[in-house]
Amino acid sequence: MKKNQNLIILGFFFIFTSFCCNCVRANDRGPNILLLTIDACRPDHLGCYGYKRNTTPNIDKLANEGALFINAFSQSAWTTPGMISIFTSLYPFKHNVDARGKTLSPSIVTLPEVLRENGYSTQVFPRFIDIPNYWNLGFEAINKDEYTENRNDELIELIEKQKARTFFIWYHYNGVHLPYNPLESYADKFLTDSDKKMISESKGIQLVKNKVVIKHGSVDFREEDKRPVRALYDGQLSQLDDYVGRLIEKMKGWKILDSTIIIITADHGEELLEHGFIGHASTSLNAQLYEEIIRIPLIIRYPKKIHARIISHISQQVDIMPTILDLISLPVPSGLQGNSLLPLLNGSYIEISKDVYCETNKGGYQSTKEMQECKIRCIRTKRWKLICTSSDDMDSYELYDLENDPKEKSNIIKERPKIAETLKIKLKHQLAQKRNESKLASEKKD
Repeated sequence: MKKNQNLIILGFFFIFTSFCCNCVRANDRGPNILLLTIDACRPDHLGCYGYKRNTTPNIDKLANEGALFINAFSQSAWTTPGMISIFTSLYPFKHNVDARGKTLSPSIVTLPEVLRENGYSTQVFPRFIDIPNYWNLGFEAINKDEYTENRNDELIELIEKQKARTFFIWYHYNGVHLPYNPLESYADKFLTDSDKKMISESKGIQLVKNKVVIKHGSVDFREEDKRPVRALYDGQLSQLDDYVGRLIEKMKGWKILDSTIIIITADHGEELLEHGFIGHASTSLNAQLYEEIIRIPLIIRYPKKIHARIISHISQQVDIMPTILDLISLPVPSGLQGNSLLPLLNGSYIEISKDVYCETNKGGYQSTKEMQECKIRCIRTKRWKLICTSSDDMDSYELYDLENDPKEKSNIIKERPKIAETLKIKLKHQLAQKRNESKLASEKKD
């Protein structure tokens, strides 16, 4: 009898222990991760980056509660190469998804793959991965029939359906991209009566309001077009910000806001007539790598580990993958070209990413084969930027002193030959690495 009692007690002990362990596992799950990328988003038009207009109060609040990187950069002038750099921590010359129709090698380790292997749900809307450029990333496509056709609600619906799981959700918001045509209530926030009159009279602004692609040189923009064009662009940012505000309120209600790492960034910036035209590589078919194109916002909010701070050190898209893995205490794979920003998030003010490398073809996603042959590359340090345009076996260079010429109006390649030569060597080293890897790959196939 006593033996049976002992067995019963022992059985209850194992059941109780198992129950407690399961409770610990359920309550000790890793943080959710929400990566919101905004197409063609300029940081200098967000309030948290010092913009004079009240365009983004909800995004500003997230920035004030987390880390705001004020010197963050894209790896390209159009969407695909930059996004693949985020998911692989590789520069475009390394991941090689640098033109329409190209696909990532299945052998390359990606952020979604690593997260899936560690218990994360990585569901994404099919349109984000239904073209070859976005294959082999490791996402799980959702059944879109389970969601409403209203894109204003789809991200909220996706998070609601995933909230009981540990999720990594990537959502690409394209409402800031050309054409700049916000809802009237948002446009009216920033357009004056004279702006509205100008819009009705300007061929260029009419194109801006209605066309996705405006080929460089197809229209002459006037100096007076700048103000209404920027007002329309700001209206779209305000529309985005209200969207973010609704999302945040929902996440608060579900009690998952503070247990979610929220990252807000962009694929690239946008030219708003700083150098005579509008858009970026895929919309102007005349790629540039000036600051307005490669500067992007980067905001990371996760109050359990990140205190509010402004970080001025250089960061780039390739740094996002190792930072996420470091934040959730997963091993960072070898071979990544970015660096974890966690030391900066923890307040250790050391230089992590020193040189920014960017690469684009002439027309981005819209490039013809001829346009794909034209490559524009840049190396950017804290003070200097060298831009190299390679076409028909000819290289032309621009050099800018960003400290004294932040708007990049004066090409000083002839005045500062030593600086230019140092940066050329760095650039050539990157390209030599690419050629060597291509040669090795070719030899393996043979």
